[in-house]
Amino acid sequence: MKKTVLKVNINCMKCQTEVLKTVAKLEGIDEIAVDIAKGTLTVIGVVDPVQVAKKLRKSGKMAEVVSVGPPKKEPDEEKVDDIKDSFPSCCQECELVAIGFLPHYQAQICSIL
Repeated sequence: MKKTVLKVNINCMKCQTEVLKTVAKLEGIDEIAVDIAKGTLTVIGVVDPVQVAKKLRKSGKMAEVVSVGPPKKEPDEEKVDDIKDSFPSCCQECELVAIGFLPHYQAQICSIL
């Protein structure tokens, strides 16, 4: 098992959910954690760090491997996330804006006989 830390662009709650869903599809992952304040994604398991980065890039998120190493046992403390309250639910990168063009019809049709 190894602990992989990746730097990912996480701008809103929707970005965080998308990143977690994308990485959760990979096999061999035991634990996934996102640190919104630092903009990092921590993956613990027997998964290739390059494969995780590729999967994130395919989903449209920029990912950069920061470190790879053995997992450390951290003391179990309850962390209070005050950042989630001030974190926006959606950002400009996540919003889907559809732009459509109306067909242009000519009122007068010219035909040469």
